[in-house]
Amino acid sequence: MGDSIRVAAQAQCSPARLWHTLVDNRAAWWPEMEFTASPGSPLTERTNDDDGGGEQRASGTVLAVARDRLLSFRWTMPEWNAHTVVSIQLASSPGPDAETDYTDVVVTESGLGGLTEGADVARTHTEEWAGHLANLISLAESATPG
Repeated sequence: MGDSIRVAAQAQCSPARLWHTLVDNRAAWWPEMEFTASPGSPLTERTNDDDGGGEQRASGTVLAVARDRLLSFRWTMPEWNAHTVVSIQLASSPGPDAETDYTDVVVTESGLGGLTEGADVARTHTEEWAGHLANLISLAESATPG
């Protein structure tokens, strides 16, 4: 296993619209996650434990914000022995229709090699990031421009 995972997709909307959905409409595509897009701000994700053991809580800090381009944060779970760093990068890109805006979205999570259960976390998070990215893109694409 490497130290990082990468999940990428393309959205049929502008980086500005995708950013708005990512940050300002976050509760609609990832309701368990709470953060303010400002470096140094706390970040929390609350989920139910699959084993029925109650709520789990990931916590972290927003590291970097570049409007319409980058959101990066550090986070950890109580059972992890280290933290990981997640970066969500947006970039305008060409698409099949020259009249339509497209945005490439890339999510990377690094630091997995430092986790005791890094290989398991990498597999799980690859699937989870793909799901979060699909939700984000679907919501952004269906949003009314403006």
